Amino acid sequence: MGKMTNILLTVGTNELEVIEFSLQHPDPNTGEMVTQSFGINVTKVREIMRMPQITPVPGLPSGIVGIFNLRSRIIPALDLAYLLWQYPNTGEDRKMIIAEFSGSQYGFIVNQVYRIHRFSWKQVEPPDIVSEFARENNYIIGIVKTEDRNILMLDVEKIIADLNPTLAVAEVQADITEELPGKGKTIFTAEDSPTIRKLLMSRLELAGYEVRSFHNGEDAWKALEEIANSVSSLPELYKKVNLVVTDIEMPQMDGYTLTKKIKQHPLLQNLPVIIFSSMVTDDVLHKGKSAGADAQLTKPQVSILLDTIQELLKFQAEHLEEAQTA
Repeated sequence: MGKMTNILLTVGTNELEVIEFSLQHPDPNTGEMVTQSFGINVTKVREIMRMPQITPVPGLPSGIVGIFNLRSRIIPALDLAYLLWQYPNTGEDRKMIIAEFSGSQYGFIVNQVYRIHRFSWKQVEPPDIVSEFARENNYIIGIVKTEDRNILMLDVEKIIADLNPTLAVAEVQADITEELPGKGKTIFTAEDSPTIRKLLMSRLELAGYEVRSFHNGEDAWKALEEIANSVSSLPELYKKVNLVVTDIEMPQMDGYTLTKKIKQHPLLQNLPVIIFSSMVTDDVLHKGKSAGADAQLTKPQVSILLDTIQELLKFQAEHLEEAQTA
């Protein structure tokens, strides 16, 4: 398929585009080879290529088979079949998917790459309702059912974070001032990763914020709508919620759609929204801007997130004071 041309969806339609690829592994009961379809968000994919020459490197974690050179950039090569089933992928026609997130690139070894699908996030179902493998594997974030097969949405960031935990919790030890800048402020977070959700809650609560955490954008939006229907002024709104932090890639409703809904609401539009995602790159900044985001930050920069929250809430307080004295 070569280099990806960054297919762009209209922001706020709650759609995603997924590259379907397959992995093969032996059935644990029969020993026969089984082919399973997986999906990865197009936004994360930079290139699809034939298997490059891989150089083994001693001391790498199991599942990272070595490194390769791509246009003077050294990239680690990960064997997904081994990471999922402890079955080394030695197929002759293997492909390499080059993905980028959190500012780094990784090569994922797969058997075949098929096509690009366009789905609604509403079609992405919880992983525990279809197969035992998906139910027991925390690398599966959702399942899309097609007419003849199930496509398992793979959380490649979780795989990387497990291989190198510092990628998931970097900068967690940011200093918190004794003044507790978040005292009296409430922040909503929309994040489907339990690890990042727990991290955000602990760091925000340590800074004095009250946090309401949601597994996806749809649950966060329902809670925001409920609040909006119960208040009639900005001071009343700010007593219940002051700011929203959202991921991009989530089941049911993505972060762009959540942001756009907030910014189109006559009262909720006054809430600052920060998109906090490993998918934030220079190539997609225009999408968050189009949705109305007040800031866009790349995971896992927690200390920068805390600074940005304080800046936006300071501006919010000043704006409210000006409005009340006008």
